Order: sequence, then structure tokens, then C-alpha cells
Amino acid sequence: MISKLRNRVEGIAGAFAKPLVFLGLSPTAVSLLAIPMVLVYAFFVWQHDFLIAFIFGSIAAFVDVLDGKVARQNKKYSSFGNYADAMIDRVVDFILIGSFVVWFPFASVLALGCFFLVSVAKPRAGLVIITDNRDWPGIGERGDKIIILLAGMLASVIYPFAYGIQTMEAVLYLVAIISFIGFLQRIAYAKKLIEDAEKKGGLLPYLRDGKGGKR
Repeated sequence: MISKLRNRVEGIAGAFAKPLVFLGLSPTAVSLLAIPMVLVYAFFVWQHDFLIAFIFGSIAAFVDVLDGKVARQNKKYSSFGNYADAMIDRVVDFILIGSFVVWFPFASVLALGCFFLVSVAKPRAGLVIITDNRDWPGIGERGDKIIILLAGMLASVIYPFAYGIQTMEAVLYLVAIISFIGFLQRIAYAKKLIEDAEKKGGLLPYLRDGKGGKR
């Protein structure tokens, strides 16, 4: 269901990307549009107006899909652009989840911490072995968890409470649980890749002599 929704959003983003390409906007410039959107989102979260926050949060999430479409349509790829897009995504993630700290301190911090654990597990392996941007296992991709967060926010407007707990708080716990499971899955996968690299001599040079590692 989530994958179908994501495919539909990507199709819509393709249509929106065309005028941006015509205007000559770079993918990074499009990515940056998510920052003001998510800041307005944060303001309305703090005001406990989750409906308006949902709208701006959805726009910020849509921009993340849109910048990729712009990059493909105008064929403007750059290594730094790839890096900058990832950093902007982290800012958006931080605000999307962290904004709830004023209402649900523990659930928000837990969800935020587990969310970022997943994002660290993959690139950290790149300091041990030579790896690429292959698909890693992990329940709930970033986009899926953002959809769950936004859908939960909309549900909380209609049903503020579910089984004696505030709906939005329950959604934050759900994001935390999914993220932590994905974190464990990625550690297991990293262990397999590192063990394979050790057998094939694929460790990074500074680790091959055994001086750079920690036990």
C-alpha cells in the first residue's frame, strides 16, 4: 500500500518537475525549498494545529521526491549535489520528528534517536570497507516512515486518542520501533559485508594492518 502511494507521488512529481527544469532550477535549489516548508510545519506543530502542519509536512516530503525528478529530467548530476541533498534530508527529518518534543518529549526523542541510528549504520560501514550505495535491508525505508508519520498526524486530527494513548504519541513510538528493527537489520548486514571483505582483502588500507580497528 505504501509502495503504491509512493509510486503515485513519484508520477505526480514528474509532472511538477517539468516547469522547474524549464526555469533552470538546480536539484539542490529544489531540495532547499523543503527547509522553509518544514519550518512552517514545525510552527504549526508547536501550535498543536496538526492539520495545517500535515499540509506543510507533506509539501516538504514531496519536495524530496521532486528534486530527484528534476535531477533526472535536466541531467544535472553532481557528487556534491548528492551529498547536499542527503544533508538537507537529515535537516528535514530532524524537524519533522523533533518538532513534537514540545508535546511528547520521550516519544519524540526516542523516535528521533532510532530514526538517525538507521541512517548512521549504512555510511559508517564505508569507513571499514569499500562499499557503494546498494540497497540495504531494513524494515521501513525513510520515505515509508515519513508517510507513516504524516498519515498518523492526519489520523490524530480525526481520532486524537486510541486505546487510552494520544494517537500522535503512539505513531512516534511506532516510528521508533520500526527504525530500531531496521537498525539491527543493518548491523547484521554490515557484519556480513565486513566479514566478506576481510576474506577477500577488501578492507580499507588503514585497517589492513590491524592498526586502525577497535575491539
